[in-house]
Amino acid sequence: MPDYSAPSDAPYSAEEVRVTSSRAGVSLAGTLTMPHHAAGARVPAAVMITGSGPQDRDEATPAIPGWRPFRQIADALGRRGIAVLRMDDRGVGGSDVGPTGATSADFADDIRAALAYLHARDDVEPSRLALIGHSEGGMIAPMIAETDPRLHAIVVIAAPSRTGREVSDQQVRAALMARGLTGEQLESEIATNDRLRDAQVAANPWLSFWFVHDPIATAKRVSQPVLIIQGATDTQVSPDQAEELAAGFRSGGNRDVTVRVLPEINHLMVHDPNGSFAEYGTLQSLSVSPVVLAAIGEWLEEKLG
Repeated sequence: MPDYSAPSDAPYSAEEVRVTSSRAGVSLAGTLTMPHHAAGARVPAAVMITGSGPQDRDEATPAIPGWRPFRQIADALGRRGIAVLRMDDRGVGGSDVGPTGATSADFADDIRAALAYLHARDDVEPSRLALIGHSEGGMIAPMIAETDPRLHAIVVIAAPSRTGREVSDQQVRAALMARGLTGEQLESEIATNDRLRDAQVAANPWLSFWFVHDPIATAKRVSQPVLIIQGATDTQVSPDQAEELAAGFRSGGNRDVTVRVLPEINHLMVHDPNGSFAEYGTLQSLSVSPVVLAAIGEWLEEKLG
């Protein structure tokens, strides 16, 4: 069982909580890090949203041993006086599996339940709530923001601006080119991959949703302040998508959109001059870069007060 307790020097406590998604009745296990505060005071808070695939509340995944970014971000924000709620994905850790065929829209409902949980607490300030989403979580955060005017701000990290089909096309081509394929051989391999992938998409509700979801259309309906963080060496979500996404938010009339494209930061929020997802296992450190932690912390501190 991972250790979700607060460090001994932390100016916050770590409380085990359960959140129930009302639509599906799924019970989710999580940790709420609560800054020490005066009796009767209310603190600002953020809910974290994991990326794709089964991940626990730290966003840990067996595919990348030792990577626990949400624990680091929660710690950094707790030291700035911001509470953080992070939860195990459905079917991971202490969370229920839930119905089969769940999509990003269902995961958005789980986060809405987490926000409702925070609204009901007497030690959280309901007018100062934010979302922090990474990768798929960065796609989900705007989906929630467009339907919840009470939400104060969102942080989207390594979030796509394009449909899943476009992102997948780019990733497949990059992976095959990294293997040295060019010309007719490259195009033949891509065509074969497309046929196999399309069959998978047709049979998988999550993939079907992701393949057609348009993040720009959603962004146009978001009015809350937005921070976009993007690694300049990210090869899973290309860096140019950060400005595309920002343009989408702004085109809907949002005047509070900040973009930070950070040099030598990869998709994992880790320092990495190369950024190849095939080489994550060779990185000397899987710690979230202090530059990323500072960018998130300083912006949320300003927006949440």
